[in-house]
Amino acid sequence: MKTYPVFRLTIFMAAGILFANTFWTGIGVVQLVCLLLLLLGMGFGLKTSSYGTRWLFGAGASCFMFLVGAIGTGIAWNKVKVDWGTERKAYVGVIQESVQEKPKTYQCKVSTSGKEVLIYLPKDSLSASLNVGDELFFYTRIDSPRNREELQTFDYATFLYHEGVSGTAFVAADAWKKLPNDKHVDWKIRAAQIRERILRKYEEWGMGAAQLPVLSALTLGYQGDLDKETREAYSVAGIAHVLALSGMHIGIIWLLLNGLFRLFLKNRLKWVKGMVVVGLLWIFAFVVGLEASVVRAVIMCMLMEISRLAGVRHLSMNTLSVAAFFMLLYNPFYLFDVGFQLSFVAVASILFLYPLINACLTVKNRVVKWIWGILSVSIAAQLGTAPLVMYYFSNFSVYFLFANLVASVLVPLIIYGTVAMVLLSGIPGLHAYAVMIVNELVGGLNGLAGWTSDLPYATFSISIISPIEIGVFYLTLGWWVIYGRTKRRKCLIGGLVSLACLLGIHLFLLISFL
Repeated sequence: MKTYPVFRLTIFMAAGILFANTFWTGIGVVQLVCLLLLLLGMGFGLKTSSYGTRWLFGAGASCFMFLVGAIGTGIAWNKVKVDWGTERKAYVGVIQESVQEKPKTYQCKVSTSGKEVLIYLPKDSLSASLNVGDELFFYTRIDSPRNREELQTFDYATFLYHEGVSGTAFVAADAWKKLPNDKHVDWKIRAAQIRERILRKYEEWGMGAAQLPVLSALTLGYQGDLDKETREAYSVAGIAHVLALSGMHIGIIWLLLNGLFRLFLKNRLKWVKGMVVVGLLWIFAFVVGLEASVVRAVIMCMLMEISRLAGVRHLSMNTLSVAAFFMLLYNPFYLFDVGFQLSFVAVASILFLYPLINACLTVKNRVVKWIWGILSVSIAAQLGTAPLVMYYFSNFSVYFLFANLVASVLVPLIIYGTVAMVLLSGIPGLHAYAVMIVNELVGGLNGLAGWTSDLPYATFSISIISPIEIGVFYLTLGWWVIYGRTKRRKCLIGGLVSLACLLGIHLFLLISFL
């Protein structure tokens, strides 16, 4: 912990967020006074602290961050919770995201009265023509989010609140109309409109029906057109993560931008190059909707650019913690985003586990060394995220190593091919060739997912896994990592005891559910 001070502060802030989300959603004067007194106490401790009482400052700082997380969560809950009343009312709202087609309705995320609401419109020619930025007048009763009967094990209401949705409503066909929209729209809608135009261009350029949804997810983070079969195939194959924009995608784009600028600028104007690269990455993050995993990756790339300019070229746990700290400070609900959790845990696992796994095999051949490096990264990420994957999705892929090895080659080619496809859009001959290549590459990725998912015993399901098991699993993993680095016998004993506790807890849960 002493080696990673930012990580320690972030952990205590996350604990405050969890506490407030579970037990407390209001902000009182007492909490604010306690926060102020802790702040003053920390300042006084800095001035008068001695060696014997140095732990008081650490304890005060930890409590301070716990309260920061708790109060931030209370503020977030106050913003999202609304008493809409029980009567039907007239509202005016602007569509914030691409309209999603459901079996019987169209779902629109609308901003009205400063809050975001999901409204459902019957399918007809008018609702089918709606786009991002359209202003609607509608008359309905908005209800606070509530759980669905068919989702007995999933807290759907809390999920919507964490996504910033304050209400839901069904609007009859004769109870809404589109208004002439000549008002100024904010940057979020502008970004969503840009993404929607690019999606239309993909379709106009002749992307295949099976390739278009996957390419939209890979490059723009839009998953609204992905069907259940495609999602299932990618999940069983162990490469579902490529369909959600994350650090891998941002890293590929970051390497491309750095390569292009290095080609033209070489060693000149390093600071200008760094600022331009980071600026372009943030523009991309805005266009794809500021997804938690994308924001994390862009922040880390920004920190890496700053570190490289300062002469430091490696990624550390403190860099990852800084990204998590500021994201949670901005929006405490990021902590409950599955993409956020998987993204950070995967990177942390790679940081700690990759050196140990990669050192297990000494390879001199460059090609074999490159393959082993990719496999080591995949093993580290999969091992670290395994309990979360099993907890949220109740399955684990058997052939993830093979699938990820092939996907790690195809995904960069698809992204670079898409960039070429966009840049060559004004040159018909070359553009058609680029579209054909991207179609083939995405088709190959789809084929990989389908073929792997059809293999015997491609996945196994685990229906019983609890949060306490996740905690004990990471405790066990932590002991083994420390033992791998220090070779201390106490760490080995701690790892074995933790593993025995994990197996005992799981056995107890299995017996309890029989």
